[in-house]
Amino acid sequence: MNKRVIGDIFSSVSKIYDSFLSVVTLQRIHSWQSEMLEYTKKGDVLVDVGTGTGEVAVKGKKNGYKTVVGLDLSYEMLRLAVNKCKDCHFIVADAENMPIRDEKADTITLSLVYRHLTDRDKFLEEARRVLKKGGKIGILDINKTALIDLLKFLSRTILKPVGILIFGKDKWDFFIHSLENSLTYDQIREELERHGFAVRKKTVKLGGAVLIIIGVRV
Repeated sequence: MNKRVIGDIFSSVSKIYDSFLSVVTLQRIHSWQSEMLEYTKKGDVLVDVGTGTGEVAVKGKKNGYKTVVGLDLSYEMLRLAVNKCKDCHFIVADAENMPIRDEKADTITLSLVYRHLTDRDKFLEEARRVLKKGGKIGILDINKTALIDLLKFLSRTILKPVGILIFGKDKWDFFIHSLENSLTYDQIREELERHGFAVRKKTVKLGGAVLIIIGVRV
C-alpha cells in the first residue's frame, strides 16, 4: 500500500481516532506514551514520527522539550494536532525523508507507527542521520505474540461488523493488515542494531501485547 493511500486512510478516521485508540488500549495509551517519553528524555529537540493527532507532541512539550516537531502523512490528523499544541511544529512529511537537518534531534518517537512504515531500513537510516550521537529513539508498538493472533481472529470475526460499521470495510481491512505486520522484540532489536542503534530498554504492556523499546544512536 502506497504512502498516499495510508495518509488518506488515517485522514478519513482522524475525528474518531483518539476515541478508538483509547477504547482498544483500555485507556492506557496515554500512560504508555508518557512512559516512553520518560525513558527517552534527553536534550531539547523531539521529533515525533507519525504524530497523528499530536498526543505524543503535547506530552513532549509538557515533558520539557523546547522544540517539538510532529511529522505525519495525514493532513487531517495534523489539523487536529495543531489545535492541541500551538507551540509545536507540525509538518506533512514522510518518515523516510524527514525535513530535519543532520544531527539536529535529541529524540525520535514513534507511537503505534513502526509497523506501518513501508521501508523500515530507509527510516532507520534517516533516524540515524537526524539524531545526534547518543540520541534516543523510542518505539511503542504492538508485540507479535499469540495474543495478536487471537486479536486478528477476533477482528476478522466477532469484531468485524462493528469495525466495518465504524471505519468501512477497506479501512478495517487495513488495520487488520497492520496487525499482521507487527514485529517481535527480537525483530525490532535486530533492525535497530543493524542500523547503528543499541537497545537500552525494553518493557511490555497489556500482557505482552504491547512493546516499548528504547534505542540509542551509538
